[in-house]
Amino acid sequence: DYLCYVTPSEHLGLPDEDDVRRGVVASRIAAHAADIARGLPGARDWDDDFSRKRKRRDWEAMIKECMDPVEAQNVRQQTHSNLPDVCTMCGEFCTYHITEKEEAEQ
Repeated sequence: DYLCYVTPSEHLGLPDEDDVRRGVVASRIAAHAADIARGLPGARDWDDDFSRKRKRRDWEAMIKECMDPVEAQNVRQQTHSNLPDVCTMCGEFCTYHITEKEEAEQ
């Protein structure tokens, strides 16, 4: 199977380096999702490993293994929480943080 990428400037102008990078990343994500949907052996390994890193809140390892580590680092820096041991999406409502805190109190 062949999967091509489309850039944000597709048919509107010549893509720049960032457009190409974003298009390639989007196509890699689509290919990965297709591999999982097709049930290819090992396709979920990356996701499962990534989930374990998220549970540990190992931001450095997660960013390193992202399909676009540069963008992931930018997002992390722009949205960094005041609580470094929680994710920037959930903040103080991070389910992993809350669960660990409750378990420690018991």
